[in-house]
Amino acid sequence: MDPTDTPLPTALELPPEEPPPAPKPTPVAHAPSSPTPTPHTTLHRNVSPFRALIVVIAAFVGLFLVLRTIAVEPFGVPTGSMAPALSGHHRDGFCPRCNYTVRVGRPTSGNVNEHFRKVTCPNCDYHPLSLADARDLSGDRLLVDKNIYDLRSPRRWEMVVFRCPNPNEEFGKPYVKRLVGLPGETITIVDGDVYVNGLIARKGLAEVRETLFPVFDMNFAPTGGWHIRWVSEPGGDPRLPLGAAPKATGSPAIENNALVMDASSTPQATTTIRYRHWHLDDRKEKPVFAWNSYDGPTRRSDLPIAHDFYLTCEVEVIAAVGAAGEACFDCRLNDGADTVTAELTVGPRKTGRAQLIREGHGGLSTASGVALEPERKYKLEFAFVDRRVILALNGRVVAPPVDLEAPVRREPESKPLRFGARGCRVVVRDLKLFRDIHYTAESNDYHGTRNPAVLGPREYFVLGDNSGNSEDSRKWPTPAVPESSLIGKPFLIHQPLRLGRMSVGGREREFPMLDWSRLRWLH
Repeated sequence: MDPTDTPLPTALELPPEEPPPAPKPTPVAHAPSSPTPTPHTTLHRNVSPFRALIVVIAAFVGLFLVLRTIAVEPFGVPTGSMAPALSGHHRDGFCPRCNYTVRVGRPTSGNVNEHFRKVTCPNCDYHPLSLADARDLSGDRLLVDKNIYDLRSPRRWEMVVFRCPNPNEEFGKPYVKRLVGLPGETITIVDGDVYVNGLIARKGLAEVRETLFPVFDMNFAPTGGWHIRWVSEPGGDPRLPLGAAPKATGSPAIENNALVMDASSTPQATTTIRYRHWHLDDRKEKPVFAWNSYDGPTRRSDLPIAHDFYLTCEVEVIAAVGAAGEACFDCRLNDGADTVTAELTVGPRKTGRAQLIREGHGGLSTASGVALEPERKYKLEFAFVDRRVILALNGRVVAPPVDLEAPVRREPESKPLRFGARGCRVVVRDLKLFRDIHYTAESNDYHGTRNPAVLGPREYFVLGDNSGNSEDSRKWPTPAVPESSLIGKPFLIHQPLRLGRMSVGGREREFPMLDWSRLRWLH
């Protein structure tokens, strides 16, 4: 019988108990030469610090290689086709008149030093400024998410890294551009703006922040200050044309690079000050041109006119008079076709309001519960870009954005910005004025400029921010970037460089250092 078939004994069939066997004698062991470790004794092992460092480095390198292969990869930016958002190999220096940092890209051919010998400050227009003796700095480095387009589709206005589809130049080389056209769309470029299927393509506030070119920075003033660029003008109700407004009773002042507007003598007192783009060397007012100082000495007379503007500043109301809701602060932007105003009540929030107004047409949108409370500081952002009006306080949009129709014609604009105050004293600090990207139509451009660019399924249209110095969909034999050529989306500028100064041994020396102001996440 198979032993596995033997039945197990039950409780009734247990065999009789037997006495336990006698214990065996335990042999006597010799005493150990050293004490036996107790459970509370810790045994230490000597580990070489060098060996531990090698293990940590190997683990880090292994993790980096895994991430680089399947998720994230760093890319360097050699050229300035996306400047100023991204810098390629470049030199920078400080303007001798206003101390603004001037950054100029390194040319790929020609006389390098001659290229850097006569450049222009984008803030005060100082010219010529020489960077011939400045040090070369490497281009920005980006971290690119290689898997994001497996999870979602590419979006308009975001940067993309892709393999160049141009068979005539650098085919397959990684490029970084801004995506403006999606599959199935027809793209045209008119007066610097992108049109999709005949309608202007508009940006949100986060996208506007990514596409800015500097026009004026109040913090960097020439000797004698910025008084020449500000003029007093009639003030009054922002819904009325300037000619119908009463004369201002206060006079604006500039203190420590801040605008001070005092209209606190009576509840009806007004103060208005307007920015004019005054050229310090030519001693005359000029329109704001769409040019990029990053490209070096080029100062053509046929440069296009900029129309789309963005303002950021810190606003503080020092004092207000009159009943709640009577005092207000406003700012205006003009694109050469229309003037739009953001008007903010001064006083308690519960009785306040923010209003967007189009000159000659009245109110566009209104939001309640928004106000500038005295003795509090607010970061104000006001944009009139792509014919879209956006107002934000402390990073939050506070009034519904308004889209205006495409203009028939826009005139050159040399006074794009104006501030006004009624019944209050206001200080405006950290004021910066920017323009939006103006996409140009160069002589060798074809797609989207001379003829509409029609995209097929899984095809994209890309443009460089530095429109006058970019090889992109406008110039290639076939404008589309196929979906299969997309590598990923940049999400971090992690190694931007700038030129630093340090005094060593009584002498001032310059050296490359990390530019913390440009180290940032990308939208």
